[in-house]
Amino acid sequence: MSQELHAPIAPLPALAISAGVAIGPVHLFRRAPAPIEQSTIGSEQVEGELQRLQEALGHAIQELQTLSTHVAETVGRSEADIFEAQQLILEDPDLLEEVQALIAQQHYSAASALQQAAKRQADELELVDNEVLAARSTDIRDAVAHAIKYLTGTSQTWAAPTTPVIIVADDLTPSDTAKLDPRNVLGICTVTGGPTTHAAIIARTLEIPAIAGIDPALLDMLRDGELIAVDGSQGLLYQHIPTDLQQQLQATARQQWQDRSLTRLRAQAQWQQRRASTADGTAVQVSANVGDVESAHAAAESGAEGIGLLRTEFLFGGRSAFPDEQEQFESYLAVFRAFAQHAQLGQTIVARTLDAGADKPFPALEPLIGPLHEANPALGLRGARIHLIYDELLRQQLRALLLAGSEADIHLHIMFPMIATLEEVRRLINIYHETRAGLETAGIILRTDTQVGIMIETPSAVFMADALARVVDFFSIGANDLYQYTMAADRTNGRVTGMFGLLEPAVWRSIYRVVQAANQAGKLVAVCGELAADPRIAPLLAGLGVQELSMNPPAIVRVKAALHRRTIDYWQQRAHDLLLAETVTDALTIVETAEQE
Repeated sequence: MSQELHAPIAPLPALAISAGVAIGPVHLFRRAPAPIEQSTIGSEQVEGELQRLQEALGHAIQELQTLSTHVAETVGRSEADIFEAQQLILEDPDLLEEVQALIAQQHYSAASALQQAAKRQADELELVDNEVLAARSTDIRDAVAHAIKYLTGTSQTWAAPTTPVIIVADDLTPSDTAKLDPRNVLGICTVTGGPTTHAAIIARTLEIPAIAGIDPALLDMLRDGELIAVDGSQGLLYQHIPTDLQQQLQATARQQWQDRSLTRLRAQAQWQQRRASTADGTAVQVSANVGDVESAHAAAESGAEGIGLLRTEFLFGGRSAFPDEQEQFESYLAVFRAFAQHAQLGQTIVARTLDAGADKPFPALEPLIGPLHEANPALGLRGARIHLIYDELLRQQLRALLLAGSEADIHLHIMFPMIATLEEVRRLINIYHETRAGLETAGIILRTDTQVGIMIETPSAVFMADALARVVDFFSIGANDLYQYTMAADRTNGRVTGMFGLLEPAVWRSIYRVVQAANQAGKLVAVCGELAADPRIAPLLAGLGVQELSMNPPAIVRVKAALHRRTIDYWQQRAHDLLLAETVTDALTIVETAEQE
């Protein structure tokens, strides 16, 4: 959205993260390393110290739950999931066993023992030759900091700014990003990070201009209060800004803020209870990604036309044993009703079966398949592969979903994750039909309109899309995983995320291949992930032939408004222009042209 800026000095190049221009004073954020205490206790204090540990962990878990709820309501469910994962870290039996042993056997204080055990785990992960596991070291430190705060009475977290500033930092942790307030955060400028990091996702959702990849030396050169500007559309950082350029940047930022505020108000009033369509009336279904009862309710209130992705993992995390079928049924029923009783635009709910493995471990799985310490977990036992090895777990989940869908009287779709081969899909569909037949034989009446689909997340599924389309009812393209598998780059690793952008041509062409296969077979194709939630990209996906877009609830009205700006013919032309792009720069030029026309 930023206009072209002419300056007598050359701005510093960076990675474009979140569109827009911001100008304001620097707010440097440096996190001091937490000191590793070596304090010890007397043997008579062990029981009390173990009790203090449990109390601190309880407080920390409650704090993370509050953060998760807050972020789910203000930003989106997928970003909130990181705090649920951090709760699991604080409940990790291996970590707790080590901490308790340090207290009971070596007589370390609870704070010292927890710090040492967490540091050892985090340091080990950083050394692992696997980017997903290495990146989790940050989550361990961030999660443990919440408990340390209660044990020591001090905090390693930071106070969010109370006046409008541009945050300049090496990086922002999940807990840091949860505190961002767009009223006081004009822009974000970091050394590390990429377009799919936690800070990037929050920045785009809150419409905060952001760049990444700046020179680390700037952290020592810049001073608090120094005037700088960032252009999150072009990836530029301005320092030592002349007066005339300051005025130009300030005018651009003011106009941008006014335009976005007006657009937001109009969109909310116009689209919250209206189905999405292009300017000429072509319908495009806009659905929500949800992961619990609260986000299902928020999706209905935000104008979702359905739930395009129900992450059933919400029921399985942090447990030593899986919930039984009755508990699953009751939990799914609560989510279905939370949406159906408030939704005015549709009753379709797409439930993804348990997507475990890789960076989403579940303690309850370990008794069955052993510890998930794989050399390359993203390429290992995850998703549908676990279903097929331990199919009774899948059958139990399918029964609970089918029964809950029938009880809630919603239009249920069931979707299998992490598909690589046609043989996998055939086996999964057979399990589904056998499970359904078993319920019907028992005299249970189920809805007849249940559909079965798959996630398209791997290059193999892209290339086999024509064959896969013949055996399933629908596709849902998991754009985030499709990116990392297509580009062979971990989207959570700031060291490699800069190599690809939101419109990497290889990924765009992969999506088009899937859309063609689905359309030729007469099957619906959806996209969920950051691409679908971006108002610049979502209409182009519709132009490519995608029929459903699924996103976090806060993005729904913005995407609906963006779709309605132009006719389907226009979006089709721009989408096909993108198929000719050979670089991210080419693609961004096309997108910016469409945004300004």
